[in-house]
Amino acid sequence: MSNNKALMVGYLQSWSNITFTQAAEQGYTAIVMAFGKIDGATVGIFGDAFAASPSETALKADIKKAKSKGVQQVLFSVGGEINTYNPNDVSTVVLAQNLVEYLTDYGFTGVDFDLEINGDGKYLDELCQAIKQLAPTLLITAAPQVNQFAPGSDLYLVSTGHCRMYDQAINNNRFDYLFIQAYNNPFPDIDGSKETNVDFISKSFINFKKSIPAETLIVIGEPANRDAAGTSIFTVPDVPANIYPLISDQYQAICKDPQFGGAMVWSINLDAQTNYQFVKAVKDTI
Repeated sequence: MSNNKALMVGYLQSWSNITFTQAAEQGYTAIVMAFGKIDGATVGIFGDAFAASPSETALKADIKKAKSKGVQQVLFSVGGEINTYNPNDVSTVVLAQNLVEYLTDYGFTGVDFDLEINGDGKYLDELCQAIKQLAPTLLITAAPQVNQFAPGSDLYLVSTGHCRMYDQAINNNRFDYLFIQAYNNPFPDIDGSKETNVDFISKSFINFKKSIPAETLIVIGEPANRDAAGTSIFTVPDVPANIYPLISDQYQAICKDPQFGGAMVWSINLDAQTNYQFVKAVKDTI
């Protein structure tokens, strides 16, 4: 069994029809709303509403009910492919204050930075520091992607391309968890495995332990199915019929490590399309 801080993490798309409560009932213990938005000092939700619980009252009630069903963390994620993170150099102290107030009001337990831009790492580090100073119990997480200089060299974390936007905040221990996207990049190769190989889960975890501070928990993320990512274990010509048990075996192989933070999937909505096969296979390991 894994350590007691390990989470079964799922991203929940804000424009879909699945509630936090429904996600909780499937066994997710950390639900990450994709996406919130930061526009200057203003904090809100992408599209101005969480579609499945569209009013402020409904969303607060939904989050509260999900927690009553065993969800440990409800996170507010900004960024993504559409990029909902646009602080525009506003004071980090002001933005942190507004963000903390918003999260606390709705019942979110933390913020996730899923940044896929060539952005300012120093600003991100200072924003995380300001959040922690205001609200030490709020979780701060990030969802970096994977890259490397040459096949076989150590992996490193990026926001996009080779942009190491997260490095300063990682090195300063700003993040409680890193939800690493082990998909969408066909190039990294570690010990003969790429993101299209299921054992990239355990091999990348072991490799990242070299560079990620011991206090930061590592969560290797995978897509729920073929529709969820351009390059992944599901985009090879012959996906094994038992792919979900094989994924579970990979998390089982690393779950006793003190730096193991659980498993992540993009997304709960896509997992629902295949009858929640990902969470059903993996949750008992977590």
